[in-house]
Amino acid sequence: MILYHGGTEAVMQPDCAKGRKNLDFGQGFYVTMLVEQAEGFARRKANDRRAEAIVSVYEFDYEKAIRDYRVLKFATYNEEWLDFVVNSRQRSGY
Repeated sequence: MILYHGGTEAVMQPDCAKGRKNLDFGQGFYVTMLVEQAEGFARRKANDRRAEAIVSVYEFDYEKAIRDYRVLKFATYNEEWLDFVVNSRQRSGY
């Protein structure tokens, strides 16, 4: 699976501890399967910072992740997804 991260610098080694705490799903390193979404985020960040827009690309082994880690997957934007977002925001002081 290919994943994308938009920002103003290339990120070779993602570090969840460096992320802001007041995001929808709490502190972490955010990626998307949609290159257009990462590009849009990178452009907005670059515009705010007067920097270059950069999209980092990652190969992610989803099968290994679900085998080796606890994975929470939402197939759709539903009540369970919304509860997770609300709970994450409350814990992070959003």
